[in-house]
Amino acid sequence: MSRLHNPHGPVGDVVAVVTDRAAQRVKELGADEVLEALRAELEQHLRLGRLVHTLSKGGRRVELSSTRIEGDPAVGRPAVNVVHAYASAPPWPPTVRIAVVVPEDPPNPEP
Repeated sequence: MSRLHNPHGPVGDVVAVVTDRAAQRVKELGADEVLEALRAELEQHLRLGRLVHTLSKGGRRVELSSTRIEGDPAVGRPAVNVVHAYASAPPWPPTVRIAVVVPEDPPNPEP
């Protein structure tokens, strides 16, 4: 877990984390380093990616976004889609949680 100054408010930290399940999946795919880079980027740009859904419950808003990470054929790493959730403050701290990592299907070979 990593913390830094909150750019969206006067007080508090932003916390960006990877869930255990997402961490296990990314390890299986060999994408540890690129996911860590995305996690660090999310600390700086909380609303990175494409917004796919917004939820409000108990006065707290959660935004679900998706970010695509390009594959690297040289090392055999597929492109992956990463779903992350941003929960604003209050209560503090605002958080970004990387929850799902899904590999893209390889392109169909031409007949």
